Amino acid sequence: MASNPSPHVLIIGGGIGGLTLGQALRKQDISFEVFERDTEANSRSQGWAILLHTVLAQLKAFLPEDMPPIETVNHLLPLDLPAQIIMYDGARPDVRVGSESTPEQPLLRANRGRLRDWLATSIPIRFGKQAVGIEENDGRVTVRFKDGTSSTGDFVVGADGKHSSVRKHLLGHRDRLRVVPIAIAAGELTVSGDEMIRQLEIAHSSYAAMAPAPPDDPSQVDVMLFTGLAQPVTNSDGKVAGGDYYWLISVADESIATERPWTAAATQEELLNWSKEMAKPLSEEFRRIVDLTPAEGMRVPPLILHDIELSSQDIPAGRVTLLGDAAHCMAPYLGEGGVIALRDSFDLAHALTKISEGGDMKHYMAAYRDTMLERGVAAVRKTRNAFGKLCSTACAPPVAFGYPTVELPKKKIVL
Repeated sequence: MASNPSPHVLIIGGGIGGLTLGQALRKQDISFEVFERDTEANSRSQGWAILLHTVLAQLKAFLPEDMPPIETVNHLLPLDLPAQIIMYDGARPDVRVGSESTPEQPLLRANRGRLRDWLATSIPIRFGKQAVGIEENDGRVTVRFKDGTSSTGDFVVGADGKHSSVRKHLLGHRDRLRVVPIAIAAGELTVSGDEMIRQLEIAHSSYAAMAPAPPDDPSQVDVMLFTGLAQPVTNSDGKVAGGDYYWLISVADESIATERPWTAAATQEELLNWSKEMAKPLSEEFRRIVDLTPAEGMRVPPLILHDIELSSQDIPAGRVTLLGDAAHCMAPYLGEGGVIALRDSFDLAHALTKISEGGDMKHYMAAYRDTMLERGVAAVRKTRNAFGKLCSTACAPPVAFGYPTVELPKKKIVL
């Protein structure tokens, strides 16, 4: 089979999915550029943490050997603890069911900032590049940017998140984003000493406490409180003295899908008071993290969740495609979105490698698109029902994060 000239790939979006694709292409010596709308790496929050499950072997296989050890992104460092995610009945803190990293079933919860820095190894990201137009002509694709510049390549990949400009180009600027009708408030705080120990003993990495609405009281609603450690805080001696924590409280609320949801206009104080009220059905052990949060720790504006379903008719088997949230954003309740974005990146890198080796472009781009959409749409649909199902049963599913859930005994933590 004759080789084609190596394609040049324009990756729109310098997040986890786009950078993973870039690294996989770098390993195959395929030319690419990464364009990011942010003006610099830390111009906005990268989020808190992401659980890497069932993809660690693929990361090592697809990414270049000159990458630093992936363990450096572990959100628990410098603590020597395994990643651990626990799901609780909100009224029973003594029953601990979830997943813990083992050699046989490895889990790595990555700090998002560390993960992005790791994935950016040897990649010169072009910041301040917001795509505003795409033109295809004679087997080439040109992307125009808001700053008046443009770039031309053989393929364009939209890895630019749920508000993707590349997706809008493919859909003729008729977007189909759907607001998920769940109200969310998020808080951040730093804890230390005994409180740090208490939180680590509830779960090393993160935990969800769920309280179903009483069936005989229509005024009550299902509640989920998710709490996670973003990263430990060390003192001048390098010893762990505390931790940066975040939490999100979720409640089903159809009004969030309106044009002006109430959360968008709420003050930090109002969001905190609402969170405390919603957390009342939970055990004091869980709602303590909410009670400790100052009003200035509340995120404003609060999160609005979206999802989207696309079909093969939306994405031609051609030179412009999508990956990750740009193609199939979803609610976070099953922890699948980030992992699926990585799988998209691996599959697209494989397709582009085959094309560079002389393979038929339409065949491999169609195969990628169909696999990506089948996997993504299934996850979107499953996630849509996850919040209500988890809250109504107030217990862990039999399988989570790719592995069976098990009862995990509480362990004493010493800092």
